[in-house]
Formats: sequence, structure tokens, C-alpha cells
Amino acid sequence: MNKNISVIKLKKRWFGFIKKKIKALKSFKLNNLRKINYYLVFQRILVVAVGFLLVGNQALAMQMGSKMLGPDMENGLMLTGDFSKDVAFLVTPTDMPFYASELGLDMSSLNAINTSIDKLGVMAPMQGSHPIQLTGEELKRYIDIGTEPYVTCEFCCGVKTLVREDGTPTCGCAHSIAMRGTTAYLIRNHPEMTNAEISYELMRQKGLYFPTQMQERMASSLAGEVENFTPDIKYLTMNLSEVELNGLREKAKSSGFEPPTQAPGMVGGC
Repeated sequence: MNKNISVIKLKKRWFGFIKKKIKALKSFKLNNLRKINYYLVFQRILVVAVGFLLVGNQALAMQMGSKMLGPDMENGLMLTGDFSKDVAFLVTPTDMPFYASELGLDMSSLNAINTSIDKLGVMAPMQGSHPIQLTGEELKRYIDIGTEPYVTCEFCCGVKTLVREDGTPTCGCAHSIAMRGTTAYLIRNHPEMTNAEISYELMRQKGLYFPTQMQERMASSLAGEVENFTPDIKYLTMNLSEVELNGLREKAKSSGFEPPTQAPGMVGGC
């Protein structure tokens, strides 16, 4: 009898032990399931956060790209389909360059342009009243940009480059001095810009200073072969897509060029 009671007690203890283990196992599974759920939620939050960071960085890069290319590039090239208007748009800037606000430039009138030319010329190496002194790699970039033919104001004084091989100025023209000041300023204050991007900004100035000549050169160049583009035209068309460039070239060959407005031969003093 006592033996049977002992067996019964042992069974009860055993079943109690098993019941506790099952309960503990259920609790363990539930806790781990919660942990897994928390982990999955954390993963999803992390993915969303990374997504926001990527979008934010992309937006920042786009803003920096807009700043680098200038206002005309901010929303892409706005070609109209009218060949003459598009030529004028490519050559003669309708908005201020990105560095205008940094230097207090104004191109809204002839007097304002002359004042801006003077402000830019102040920084010109070897010529300005407060020249930017370039050495080493900066000077090398300055010479590389300045010795490329047609990246200058040849319509005014006939020179083919901004500087000589040693970096000395080729002329005393106000336009040329302003371009040299701009080159030095962008090299010093915007070193992230490529030489081509700086040359593009210089050619925007050239188109503003000599709108008639540059519009005619652009129209005649588009009617020819791309490999024959002079460097100034090459830079002014560098932001066109292949489709846009080919479309303009087709129109250049099929239609003549008439300036949309009567543009002056030269803006600003020589």
C-alpha cells in the first residue's frame, strides 16, 4: 500500500515537473517570438531610415550639382525647339552664375555689367588690385585653363588665349582680366570644380560680353561636325544630351540662323 502511494506521489511530481517545463518552454518560445518580432520591426525601421538617408544624400548631391552648374542648369536645359532661340539660350546666359551672389555681381544692365567686370578683374593674378596669388597645383590649373585657344576674348583684342605658358596675361582687355579673375577665384574657392566646368563658366561670360559673335559661331558650328567645334562652343554645349545636340545640328543644317533679338556686338569695355 505504501509502495503504491509512493509511486503515485512520484508520478505526480514527474507530471508537475513536465508541466513546468512545458510552461517554461511556451514562455521561452513566446519571449523569443517577441524578440524575433522586435528584431523584424527594428530591421524594417533600419531599412526605412537608410532609405531616408539615401534620398537625403541624393537630394543634397542634386543641390550641389545645381550649384556647380549654375542657375541655367538647375532644372535641366530648357530648349524650346526654336533653333534661333535655343542658340541664344546656349550662348547668352539669362540667369546669374552661381558665384554671383558670393561676389556681389549684377549683369542686369550695361552699367552693372561694367561694374561686375571691374569686380572680377580685381582678383586677376598679376593685374588686379587685390590679385589671387596661385602657386603649385592651383597655378598649373590656371595655366591649363588659360592656354586653351578660344577660352578668351579674341573678338575684342585678337588674342587666342587668356595667358601664356608661364601664366602671364596675354592682354590688358577688361573682359580678359575679368575672366582671369574668375578663373583664379573658382580654382581657389571651388577646388571641387573641374577645369571644364570652370571653362564653361568663362564661356558663359564670353557669350554675355560678345553675344552677336558667339551666337553666330554657335549656329555655324552646329551646322558642321562636332569634332570641329572650337573649345568655347565645346564647353557651351557640354551639358546637352546627345539627343539634344543631334536635334540642334539637324536644325542648323536645315534652317538658317536669325538672332531672336538685336544683340550688341560687345557688352562692357575692352
